[in-house]
Amino acid sequence: MSIKKYIKIGTIGCGAIASEFKAFFKMIKNAKFVAAVDKEYKRARRISGKEHSYTDVNEMLEKEEVDVIYIATPHYLHKDHIKLAFEHGKHVFCEKPVGASVQDAREIYRMTRKYPHLKLGFNYQYRYDQNCYELVSGLKEEILGDIYYANCNAYFSRDYSYYKEGNWRGSKEFAGGGTILSQASHVLDILIWAFGQPKTVMGQIKTVKFTNTEVEDLGFGIIEFENGILAQINSSMLVEPPIEVTKALSELIVFGEYGRAICRLAAHSSLQWYGIENYSCKEKLCYNPYTAGSVEAFADWILFERPYLNTIEESSKVLCLIDALYKSSETGKKEKVEKFP
Repeated sequence: MSIKKYIKIGTIGCGAIASEFKAFFKMIKNAKFVAAVDKEYKRARRISGKEHSYTDVNEMLEKEEVDVIYIATPHYLHKDHIKLAFEHGKHVFCEKPVGASVQDAREIYRMTRKYPHLKLGFNYQYRYDQNCYELVSGLKEEILGDIYYANCNAYFSRDYSYYKEGNWRGSKEFAGGGTILSQASHVLDILIWAFGQPKTVMGQIKTVKFTNTEVEDLGFGIIEFENGILAQINSSMLVEPPIEVTKALSELIVFGEYGRAICRLAAHSSLQWYGIENYSCKEKLCYNPYTAGSVEAFADWILFERPYLNTIEESSKVLCLIDALYKSSETGKKEKVEKFP
């Protein structure tokens, strides 16, 4: 009996994220993208060609032989599309965040208990970036000694077209949040990966420019972890002059007893250690960097049961943190971060 060497993926949602995703297709050896569905046929066709493009998700699921459904739809639709895929016996690889709310995440978690034979992963792709991996490995090896504090920055540029192209992005109900959830959640995910369970957060959000929306374009927070480490998050989509999304600045700076580390998150990331000489991560990632590596690792989870880092349990932690930050901004008080599930 031959061993399966790759998985077949069908895509739901062919907007900007899926289009960006296409650039990584050729890099991925253990997964093939074979079909796509979108309410606009031309967008699906741009992803998978004429013969394997659809406007009806049920038609795609009936006609195409796929192992995995890749979900790149608005946040509030993640829950329903995950449910649909599970009901058709498909594994799911979903864009971040898990959903538009912690309640969504818990409902999705319950689905995974109902379908234990199916895999569910989320594309917090920086866990498969070599520099982020090396940063977290070094911190866990305590090469900086005691950690004093960390600072996270997520600076982006958006204009009104961002909301015009997707009206749901400006809705608190449909998007779940603004710059903290949509942009800063990547660097917050790495922060949680490095330091563990957040305990409390004090936050402040504001809508400065895009006042016709219900979500923030500016946000700040001070986080305390259960191990006592403090971290600060600053996030904005107001940077001028505008910078491309792929060149936007997300960074994590960690200050410790023996030195500091600066990790910049991007398609081409970087990591610098200060005060530390000749550190080399003991283990290197065996995947392509960034998004391609996240997909490859997910495929290996299915094919070979190799553990995957971005599970529902892990990826929901950042949603719980952000939910508490938003609550803190409303109450003006420090809020406790719920544990998941």
